[in-house]
Amino acid sequence: MFKLNLAEEATKLAGSTAQDKVNSAGQAVQQVVEEVTEAGQKVVDDVCKTAQDTGEKATQGLTTQVNAWGKSFGQSEEKKNVST
Repeated sequence: MFKLNLAEEATKLAGSTAQDKVNSAGQAVQQVVEEVTEAGQKVVDDVCKTAQDTGEKATQGLTTQVNAWGKSFGQSEEKKNVST
C-alpha cells in the first residue's frame, strides 16, 4: 500500500511539474503576444503621426504657394490698373 501511495504521489508530482511547464510556456507566449501587440501599436502610431505631419506640411506648402500666386496675381492686376 505504501508503494501505491508513493506511486500516486510521484504521478501527481510529475503531473504538476508538467502542468507547471505548460503554464510557464503559456505565460511566456502571452508575454510575447503582448510585446508584439505593443510594438505593432507603436508602429501604427508612428505611421499615423508621420502621415499627419506630412499632411500638415503639404497643407502649409500649398497655402504658401496659393498666397504667393495670389500676391503675384494681385500685383499683375495692380500693374494693369496703373498702366490703364
